[in-house]
Amino acid sequence: MQLLDLVKPIDKMTDEELLARLRVVRSNRTSVRPAAKAHAKRAERKGLQARVGKVENLIAGLSPAQLQQLLLELGASNG
Repeated sequence: MQLLDLVKPIDKMTDEELLARLRVVRSNRTSVRPAAKAHAKRAERKGLQARVGKVENLIAGLSPAQLQQLLLELGASNG
């Protein structure tokens, strides 16, 4: 069996077949684009920084006694 038996050469395809093949190729992109990958990573980091900032603000608003109580509770739950 030859490769030509499986795939019709492009120069022998009709216009409709070429357009159908082009649609298949365009819709079946398997590679991840670097820009999209970088954008997703930045968005993830931004969300993480926002959560860390919220926690830091909450902790900064605690009194020393409340902070001590929180540390004791966290130590008891982890230990």
